[in-house]
Amino acid sequence: MHSPAWPPLLVCVMTLALAGGAAAQDIPAADDEGTENEADLFDDGLDDLLGGGWADDEPPVDEQGDSDDFDDLDALLGETSDRIEGDPVLTSWKGFIELRPQAYWADRHQGLNDDRLMLEAEFEFDYRFSEQLSGYFRPRLFTDLRNKDHARTEPYEAYLTWTAEHWDLRAGQFVENWGIVDTVNPIDVINRRDLGTDFLDPDRLGELGLRYRTFAESGDIWGEPTFSFYVLPDFRFPNFPDDDGRFSFDGLAGSFLENDGFEPDGHEEVFAAARFNATLETAPFNADVQLLAARGPERSPTIAFVAGPGSSVIPVAYGATTLGGGLRAVANEDVLGHFLASLTFKLEIAHKSPFRFSGSPVPTPDSYTTYVLGIDRTFYGLTSDQDQLTVTVEYIEETGAHDLTAMLRPLSSDVVLRTFWEANDFDRTSLELRVVEDTDASERIAELIYETQLRNIDEDLKLIFAVQAFDRATQASGGFGFFPDNSSVAVGLRWEF
Repeated sequence: MHSPAWPPLLVCVMTLALAGGAAAQDIPAADDEGTENEADLFDDGLDDLLGGGWADDEPPVDEQGDSDDFDDLDALLGETSDRIEGDPVLTSWKGFIELRPQAYWADRHQGLNDDRLMLEAEFEFDYRFSEQLSGYFRPRLFTDLRNKDHARTEPYEAYLTWTAEHWDLRAGQFVENWGIVDTVNPIDVINRRDLGTDFLDPDRLGELGLRYRTFAESGDIWGEPTFSFYVLPDFRFPNFPDDDGRFSFDGLAGSFLENDGFEPDGHEEVFAAARFNATLETAPFNADVQLLAARGPERSPTIAFVAGPGSSVIPVAYGATTLGGGLRAVANEDVLGHFLASLTFKLEIAHKSPFRFSGSPVPTPDSYTTYVLGIDRTFYGLTSDQDQLTVTVEYIEETGAHDLTAMLRPLSSDVVLRTFWEANDFDRTSLELRVVEDTDASERIAELIYETQLRNIDEDLKLIFAVQAFDRATQASGGFGFFPDNSSVAVGLRWEF
């Protein structure tokens, strides 16, 4: 198995930061693109291991021009960032610490961890070394205090970015979010997932590589056209659940031998991708558009059965060529009317053509096409003048594959209903509910998340209450039938600073 590839870059970033603190000029921080939105409900989860993902769904934010209202750097960076006085290189930072106990109320006492006490910390540091060169470092700590062997210390991101007038170049370990729809993201092919932290809501893991972007001039129809090119030279498997975790792969078809998995080597490790994104303005509708082409190791491995005494399986990497695109569109009221203009239409579609690596123990998986259709509508002023409710309906369909690897992708024919209510009050209260119904198997999943600031205790303290419920199908017809009933409840306290 490959060892983490981030330490050399981390040393580079931190060395430059310390050295620059004494020599660099006091240059205001320039906003860079967001690195990873906080995970939405069911963020890209199973599907990156099993063929897709539950991704965050945040509309792109238009960059703002200079404003005379910004009197100081603190206003430019926002109230959640802190200026480091006396250090012109480290321009801002923020972070959080969270403690979250979680208990499973069904199928207990099977030799698995029925209860967890999770401690998580994450920080974000922004650096500016010169007018063109900036840096970003996002370390994390995740551990289960009831399981001392379950720990994550590798940072999500640590990279340098050189910015010119019409292009930029990023080098290091980074996270990209390409998703448009909310539940499964066929075109989000860059990052692995950490399935060992939360199987339904796993975090994207950083990938080591290069990203080059070039920005073209906007026209009357196409706005802010951007071409991005990626080269990722190092392959690594996603982080799998622990052997004694409730979503453990150990025992599903024998012992799961993660460390004996098959990986590509040499040039077969290289992942390359090209992406185009822009805004599209037409008379009937306006839209955000993405197109992509990628080739290299798939982020979701398949499995192979190991011959010999006892029963065991290993993860097996395979490659894929992916062609796909996405669209988020809003109708113009003057042309299509008020009702259609109140809706947001979403589409993601991708065709994957897998291929085998040299020496692979499994045959080439079947080619397949996945598409997701979604509609959002937001309602305002339901209980107060400022609250809002967003209702999302999505349909997921996969066609073309009927092999073992396809069976490992449970979200292949599903209807999703999501409601997200925001009070928009001083406590930033929100309530989110999602239900996923498998149209082929008798299986459904539901999750409820409530969040609010506990300002009567501390203005930076947040309460998070989450419930996950499973109504499983059998092993033959539904993906969750292989696991115990992992219905659970969790209560977290997060201190943000």
